[in-house]
Amino acid sequence: MTEQSRDEPEDMEPTIAPPQTGNPAVDDALLELADLASAPLEEHHDRLGYVHAALQEALDRPDEDQSHNAEPA
Repeated sequence: MTEQSRDEPEDMEPTIAPPQTGNPAVDDALLELADLASAPLEEHHDRLGYVHAALQEALDRPDEDQSHNAEPA
């Protein structure tokens, strides 16, 4: 065991910052998932439900400003 790993529990994964999408609702949803592995199991269902609903709403209501920046097909 290295000196650095003694300070951290072995079953904990390092937290990685989620990517920024430019859509605040999607960014918030991804942030909810960033530390899911370290959250109590009892919270997983509610957090995943929140993320699912937030992402579904983002898909149902695309941001008008971002759609203008997309390249034509």
